[in-house]
Amino acid sequence: GWSQRLLWSVAAVMMAVLVVMVHRAYQHNTVLSMRNFYGSLRVKQDHGYPGATRRVLANGTIEHGTQIFGSDVLRKMPTTYYAEDSGVGLAMRFCCLGRTRTIGVIGLGAGTLAAYGHPGDHIRFYEINPAVRPIAANLFTYIRDSGAQTDVVEGDARASLTNETPQRFDVLVVDAFSGDAIPLHLLTTEAVALYRRHLAPGGILAFHISNQHVNLGPPVALLAKAAGMTARIVSSPSNDARGEFSATWVLVTNNQAFLNQPEVAVHPSAPRELPGLRLWTDDFSSVVPVLRW
Repeated sequence: GWSQRLLWSVAAVMMAVLVVMVHRAYQHNTVLSMRNFYGSLRVKQDHGYPGATRRVLANGTIEHGTQIFGSDVLRKMPTTYYAEDSGVGLAMRFCCLGRTRTIGVIGLGAGTLAAYGHPGDHIRFYEINPAVRPIAANLFTYIRDSGAQTDVVEGDARASLTNETPQRFDVLVVDAFSGDAIPLHLLTTEAVALYRRHLAPGGILAFHISNQHVNLGPPVALLAKAAGMTARIVSSPSNDARGEFSATWVLVTNNQAFLNQPEVAVHPSAPRELPGLRLWTDDFSSVVPVLRW
């Protein structure tokens, strides 16, 4: 009858209007959007910081980097999960007092960690998504502004590290766990043994474990214990005025001088161990026991 035809015609029109509105909202303030095998990437730009432009790199719903384009100080300021009081900020600032540093970073994002680079430093990024490198190089300036020498190795980080000679990293940052899909091959005893082969004496492993769905603290604690290393969990608060997110990092090292630094020593706790949790290896791993139900 005509009543049903009218009902479904109106519903179809309303659905079409809704699709157009959602698309326009998604594209609002979007500088770049693209999709490949590894998911969708989008760079958004707004005026979220007073008097300055802010640019954000997002992979799906997860933000992987923010830069504030104002003064030189603002542009070079590490934001989001990488603030100076975050775990990785402490590792960068206090790992190697008075000398140059060699840094490895698994996960490029916007290249925010390049902000910590000083003349004479070398920062080596590992990035599996080939679309990320040109975005970090052309739409963000952390890498261009860095005082350090930087390079980017494309491909799976574990495979790349396996084929490289020991890099002697003072800090190796493992930052690939903030999304919904956890690359578990980067969190096994075999992976940690590989990381240690590339660490300099007294080097620091910095695991970024901020995640809405999975509590990665207990598995990392087990990995550190199995490797005979000390683990410290560092949680830092958000600061909206500076574009900083709340972040949780686990620092794993045998460098007692670093652990005794006052700014580090105020975080004395190791990640909480979970009774019954098995050590993750290449032959066995399961996120079920550590899901945030």
